[in-house]
Amino acid sequence: MLPLYFAEFFITPLTTTRFFLARHGETQWNKQQKLQGQLDSPLTQNGINQANQLAKSLTSYDIELIVSSPLPRALLTAEIIQQQLLCRQFVDEQLMERHFGQWQGMLMSEAKLCKSFNDIFLDVTNLAPPQGESAQESAKRFHNSLINIANNSAKTNILVVSHGDILRSFLSFYLAFNFPKPSDELVNCCIFAIDYHQPSNTFSVVTND
Repeated sequence: MLPLYFAEFFITPLTTTRFFLARHGETQWNKQQKLQGQLDSPLTQNGINQANQLAKSLTSYDIELIVSSPLPRALLTAEIIQQQLLCRQFVDEQLMERHFGQWQGMLMSEAKLCKSFNDIFLDVTNLAPPQGESAQESAKRFHNSLINIANNSAKTNILVVSHGDILRSFLSFYLAFNFPKPSDELVNCCIFAIDYHQPSNTFSVVTND
């Protein structure tokens, strides 16, 4: 059973956009514990199954638009979901995974030996891997992308298919989302629901109250 981090659907005001933020399905490099960043590897069969399961779980939530990262693992996940939800789909380059610079393609066990790994990878700081992007930079990029999508779309319920670290960074930095442990990775095809309130230009997490 895939984890679903959102409350029961209800119609939001026209001044509110509900985003369903999803991570892509499992990839070959996920299985191998390699750091992908803006590199890519194919979805596994399990990843394809996860995307299909996620699509089924979203059928009752009136998703009107899907926007995805252009990286193939996210794009294919979005396409699988779109085939079941039958809504329009777009690509936004600003939703790409955080750029990990020289760490990209490394095994996680190797990356953990790098200087300042905890501050760079586990915490949301302004520190970056060599030739890479900081967690705060990626969070701000994702934040600005969501606002742009909301302001340029008349849709109320939008699915965003992106990546684990940029989602973690955004949710931690802008919504103070507390993950159980700093090192916990967002599982493949997990999903979070947040509301963007246009009058106040703020986000809030949708919770089960």
